[in-house]
Amino acid sequence: MALGEEVTLTIERMGQSGDGVARMADGRLAFVPGALPGEWVRARVIEERRHFVRASVTHRTVSSPERVKPVCPIVSQCGGCVFQHWDYRAELAYKENRVRQALLRVALSDRPVQAIRASSDPYAYRNKGQFPVGGSAGHIVLGLYRRGTHEVVAAAHCDIQDPWVNQALAIVGPALSESGLPPWRDSDRTGILRHVLIRSSHREKRVLVLLIVSAFHPALSRVAHDIRRRLPLIAGVGANINPHPGNRVLGAETTVLSGEPYITDAILGLTFRISFTSFFQVNPDQAAVLYNTALSFLPHRCEEIWDLYAGVGTLAALASERARTVRALEAHPQAIHDAKENFALNHLENIEIEAGRVEDIMARWIRGDRKPPGAVIVDPPRSGLDGRVIDHLIALKPAQIVYVSCNPETWARDLTRLAPHYGLEKAAPVDMFPRTDHVEVASGLVLQYGQ
Repeated sequence: MALGEEVTLTIERMGQSGDGVARMADGRLAFVPGALPGEWVRARVIEERRHFVRASVTHRTVSSPERVKPVCPIVSQCGGCVFQHWDYRAELAYKENRVRQALLRVALSDRPVQAIRASSDPYAYRNKGQFPVGGSAGHIVLGLYRRGTHEVVAAAHCDIQDPWVNQALAIVGPALSESGLPPWRDSDRTGILRHVLIRSSHREKRVLVLLIVSAFHPALSRVAHDIRRRLPLIAGVGANINPHPGNRVLGAETTVLSGEPYITDAILGLTFRISFTSFFQVNPDQAAVLYNTALSFLPHRCEEIWDLYAGVGTLAALASERARTVRALEAHPQAIHDAKENFALNHLENIEIEAGRVEDIMARWIRGDRKPPGAVIVDPPRSGLDGRVIDHLIALKPAQIVYVSCNPETWARDLTRLAPHYGLEKAAPVDMFPRTDHVEVASGLVLQYGQ
C-alpha cells in the first residue's frame, strides 16, 4: 500500500471525530472523514500506519439515505462541525450507542442507559465562539481553523453559534482590519492580534468581546469603543494578554477596554455571572437538561452534598436546595471568585467552597475522620477521575455518587474502578453539542450493600 493509492471501501460504522470506519483487505482499519455508515466509496490513502490508514473520499459509489446537505458552506474545511452531513436522528443514535459501547467494552451492562436527551435545535445554540485571527494588517481574517491545521478559514458566520455571537463576529473583523494592527505569527513571534472570544447571554441578548493579543497596544482602546459603537448589544470589550507561543489561547492578564466586565444568564431559575474568561456552559438550554437530569439522581433531601469539581458553582448552587450544607471544591482561583459571586447573586448561604486540588482536600478530610456526605457530585475534565480521588471515594463511602462526564470512555473506565463498591443505577446521555462528536453523560451510582 502506497500513499496516494486509491482503494474501494465499505463504511461499516461511524468512529469518533466524524470519521467513517472501514476495514482494509489486509485487516487494518481505515478512517475516512465525511463518509457515512453503509456507503461505498473510492478513497485515496493520505496516511499509513501499522494498524490503520487514513483516506479521503474521491468518489461515492453508494450514498447513505441518512446523508443530508450541510447548511454551512465551509463545513468540509472547518474542524468544528463533523456531522452536518448526517441526519440528526442518526447522529443521536450514534451518540447514545457510543455511551452503551463504552460500558460494554469494560464488561459493564448497558441496561441502565436511558434514551439520549436530544437538543430542540441542533443549530444556533452556542453562546461562546473562539475565533483565531489570520490575514494581514489591514486585511484581517476571522474564522476557524482548517481541520488538523492552524490555517484560518474565513467565517463571518457560524451556524452553531447563536444569533448574538454571529452579529458580533460580523462587525469585529472589519473593525480589526481598520485598526491596522497585525495578526500574531507563532512561527516568528511577531504581531498583535491572536484570537477573538465572543460570549453571549441568551437571557439578556447581550455580548462580551475579548481580544486576545500578544501585547497591549494603544490602538486597542480605540478599537474597543468602535466595536461597541457599531453594535450596541455588545456590553463590554476586553483585552487578554498572551505573549507566549503555542496553542494555549488565554493568558493570565485580562483588562476591560470599554463597557462592562460581565453579563448574566440563567439556568433552571438561578442567575449566573459570565465574565470574559469565566466558565459557563456553551449550550445553556441543554445544560438545563443535563443538570436537571443529574439532580434527579440525588436524594431529595440529605444533610450534606459535596461537589468535587465545582467550577463556577453551577451544580453546587442547583443542588443547594436538596441539602443542609453543600461543600464545593475547586482549584482555579478565578473560578472560585466567580462561584462566590454566583452564590451571593442567588442569595445561597448554605454553600461552602474550598480552594485546592480535589485529591489533596479529600485526603485531609479522611485524616480528619470527616463523616461521609449523603451524596457526592463529580464533573471532572475529559481525562476523568484521578485514581486517588477514586480511592478516597471508596474509603469515605458516600451513599450516592452523581457522575457527570464529557467523555464516555473515561467515565466507563472510572465505573470499573469504583466497582464493586458502587453500582451504576442510571445513566442518561445528553446531546450538549449537536453536529459535533461530543456527548455528555449524567449518571447515578449507589453504594452496594455490605460495602
